[in-house]
Amino acid sequence: MKIKQILALIVSFLIFHSITLAQNIDDIKYITEDYPPYNFKEDGKLKGISVDLMVLMLQKLKSKLLRSDIKLYPWARGYYYVQTTPNTCLFAMTRSRKREKLFKWVGPYSPNPIVLFALKSKNIRINSIKDLKRYQIGVVRDDISEQYLIEKGIPERNLYRVAYPEQNAKKLNIGRVDMWAYGEAVGIWIIKKSGLNPQNFEIIYHLGPTDDFYFAFHKQAPDKLILRFQAAFDELKKEGKYQDIIDRYSK
Repeated sequence: MKIKQILALIVSFLIFHSITLAQNIDDIKYITEDYPPYNFKEDGKLKGISVDLMVLMLQKLKSKLLRSDIKLYPWARGYYYVQTTPNTCLFAMTRSRKREKLFKWVGPYSPNPIVLFALKSKNIRINSIKDLKRYQIGVVRDDISEQYLIEKGIPERNLYRVAYPEQNAKKLNIGRVDMWAYGEAVGIWIIKKSGLNPQNFEIIYHLGPTDDFYFAFHKQAPDKLILRFQAAFDELKKEGKYQDIIDRYSK
């Protein structure tokens, strides 16, 4: 390797790490997705359990950032972005064994059971994970449900990938997929918000284990910053504000 190339690599390395080490709370780009009731946009405003918690944490940490500074991305885009770009945070993210070392975490704040939805009229019964190989399953690209299915040995040819979960709800309703893998509470919410009849659907299988939601930061985030966020989160719990938010979206 030529000297100029070596020097360029050293400069790039120093720039990358100087950016990482110099970051503070307001340097971070905060990203979420459409995943109600945890994070979603309604009447042009971002809201939800995760969003409201993040806003309160930022306030506790004396940040100048506002709710409007949080960006809404499709899940796959945000998931890629937070892995490859320093000074980023994505939420809500399920903390799984596969993801453990990819990010730094603040939380937990809610369990996220992943289930399979199907039409009752199809009368599909699943006794073991092997049975799933006979069906087409709708998933959101890079979502935890897709990762669970692949880890359990379901061939990728059985997975129908989309960018937005509403697409899978509608495709399931018209028979374009046999089942839909997604978070239980969010899936039910989306079915209702899509104008579909919840009575036409049923949960036919649970894809364990049930992992929890966290705020996921780029893995190079300074530990001091993560500790400050965790302390702010813990304070919200002690003050009862965390439970107030959970209750608000559970009604």
